[in-house]
Amino acid sequence: MRMYDCQRKLRWQIWTFYNALGHEPAGRCRVTLLSRNDERIDDLQESVSLSIPKKQGEKAIQLLTRLKLLNRKLSPQIVDDVLHVPLFRELQPEERRQIERALGKQSLSHEKFPSRAQPVGSLEEVLEQKLPSSIIPLVSKSFDIIGDIAIIELSPTAEPYEKIIAEALMRVHKNVKTVYSKAGPITDNLRLRPLHHVLGTDRTETIHTELGCRFKIDISRAFFSPRLSAEHKRVAEQVRPGECVVDMFAGVGPFSILIAKRLNDVQVHAIEANPEAAKLIRENAKMNKVQDRIKVWFGDARVVVQENLSGIATRVIMNHPSQAREFLEPAYKALRLDGGIVHYYTFKEGLDSESNARKELAAALDNSGWKIEKTIETHKVRGVAPMKWQVAVDAKLTPS
Repeated sequence: MRMYDCQRKLRWQIWTFYNALGHEPAGRCRVTLLSRNDERIDDLQESVSLSIPKKQGEKAIQLLTRLKLLNRKLSPQIVDDVLHVPLFRELQPEERRQIERALGKQSLSHEKFPSRAQPVGSLEEVLEQKLPSSIIPLVSKSFDIIGDIAIIELSPTAEPYEKIIAEALMRVHKNVKTVYSKAGPITDNLRLRPLHHVLGTDRTETIHTELGCRFKIDISRAFFSPRLSAEHKRVAEQVRPGECVVDMFAGVGPFSILIAKRLNDVQVHAIEANPEAAKLIRENAKMNKVQDRIKVWFGDARVVVQENLSGIATRVIMNHPSQAREFLEPAYKALRLDGGIVHYYTFKEGLDSESNARKELAAALDNSGWKIEKTIETHKVRGVAPMKWQVAVDAKLTPS
């Protein structure tokens, strides 16, 4: 069956590639449907096509991208569980051998493909058509996308234009269905921020995908930052089989669940003082099929460690930068008697922020009976204000 035979095939399945901040990881694709009445049916272009089983699609796309063969101007097609991928040109012998080694023997043909939709443009480009030129520099580019919800932060001067900005954001990021603006700072121990609904459906629950894990999140009731995705990955990749990890401020579980997802032989204790977030961790653990490796504790980490988790951990995660120092005692008490790793987070300003973060950790251990045996790594996680950063210190602590 030819792919362009619209009389015999009523609908086409189209893979649309994208890599937007905070939601889908690069290399993923979304399947949409193209009816035979779609105007793109009349705008088909012939191309060399590699035909492969649909289940090999992601691996094939990654390989063809690396070989610089994938024609991203055209949309790959799925017909009868076979994926047809448009290529820029015929394969060279060595390229064919690489593909066959990775994917097995595949067939080449010439097929017709619809063109991919042209990008709308950047948020700034869209706003240039909508806002006075004096306002555009005041619009923050640092928004968060959590699932299909966007959270924007506006200066007082830009606030009167919030609906225009939200509309532009939804136009650029097609997956966004709801936009909120920050209505104040994070003020309490539960790390919650007041939000103001701007546009779209007035709901705060969503499903967010990060690093192969899915999270149910209520942005009004639990803390979550998509900007920490790289940090979640960095820490999770350090954990080795057989470890016992205590996540002292677990939120909805991004550290805990990723660690448990990567390793079968690991035990994670996720502590959360927010009852709504603790409930979401349990749901997310089940959603990701790691509930057998995660124990969720609701309560103050100081009390939970004292009563249940003393002396068991090989590693403790302390992602509460504004209060981590206050919780250092339960952190080292959670470590095994011969010591372990602490991932310590704090906020620091100035050019010496990393050095000052290490000094803070060392000073907090004075007269504790514990010491820093080795500083493994110190780095800036993210900027939170001009010349102010969230800083991570990974350190091996042992009894002194």
